[in-house]
Amino acid sequence: MTKRSQKSRVRKSIAIIGEGLTEYRYVDDIRTTERYRFSLVPGIPKHSDIDDIVRLAQERVKAGYDYVLCLIDMDVIEGNHEKMEHYRVLKKDNPEIIFVESNPCTEYWFLMHFMSAPSSKEYTNYDVVAQALKHHIPSYDKTDVFFNKTHIYRELKEKGDMARAIKMSRELERLRAKEPEVYKSYSQMYKLFDVIDMVNK
Repeated sequence: MTKRSQKSRVRKSIAIIGEGLTEYRYVDDIRTTERYRFSLVPGIPKHSDIDDIVRLAQERVKAGYDYVLCLIDMDVIEGNHEKMEHYRVLKKDNPEIIFVESNPCTEYWFLMHFMSAPSSKEYTNYDVVAQALKHHIPSYDKTDVFFNKTHIYRELKEKGDMARAIKMSRELERLRAKEPEVYKSYSQMYKLFDVIDMVNK
């Protein structure tokens, strides 16, 4: 076996499926900014419902990716009992997929870069989070126009505190396990960076 083929065989790969433009552009900006030794592949389903997201993730699992993650906005799911039960079944039936939740949305993860500590303040929907986020990134908008002008991962990393955000993400998980009715807004994005750190060693 040649050195080239040995290298290609050990190269790890991570597939990340988000439900929309925000997640896709964020992950793609991580990929282009960090230039990791492994393959980081963003994906976006044709439709943003949970079944299509999981279906695309299953395809990535079958394709042989080492890790497959789904970035899930929980606002719509948590607001509907039937959808929540269906989501729980999907998670149970797909243990090879890592589900990364944000409530209400991925923008809460962005906002966490500017928070000083874990908070019990509840953000009920995207509009509320976006309004708070605009105090730090005034032009923020989940459109191609914004993302073409702004490298969102780099913007957050440079203007905010990513290490603190990851730490808070992990801490909110612990707090929410003890008091789920108190800590309703959260993001599990620490899972993504744990996988990246593990693969990048």
